Amino acid sequence: METLNPSPQALVHDEMMANLYTLNKQWTSEVDFLNDEMKFMADLLDRFFINLIKEEHVNRIQLIKMHLGSLGIVRNNIKQDILKHQANIEEKINNLSSKSDAFLQLEDERVDDELKDLNRSFKTLKKEIFDITSVLLHNNKASQN
Repeated sequence: METLNPSPQALVHDEMMANLYTLNKQWTSEVDFLNDEMKFMADLLDRFFINLIKEEHVNRIQLIKMHLGSLGIVRNNIKQDILKHQANIEEKINNLSSKSDAFLQLEDERVDDELKDLNRSFKTLKKEIFDITSVLLHNNKASQN
């Protein structure tokens, strides 16, 4: 009985698709975690800052909340892109898609860039939240003394 051995090109292709699929699953987890972080930050702003906020910081907090809301929209859009990309990869793995490997690679790079930009923007926003938290806590401590 003769054993069929896949060609080296088929092995490389399968490995590439497996890597894309694995990376895509990691992105899904990362975006879900970002969602949890964003909910926490929004809750922090709504519950904690309301008690400490002074008139001079109202606009800054409102801007932070608006920015957080817009990042949430971006996060949702990226999540949809990730799920679409995952479906494209699954179709390709199951030989149900005519999309080229180059298309999937470009799609992968685009989603990766979008996620990096989101992480960078959210990191900047978190720094701003931490900065205002320090100011508010300092002001609160000073007013108690």
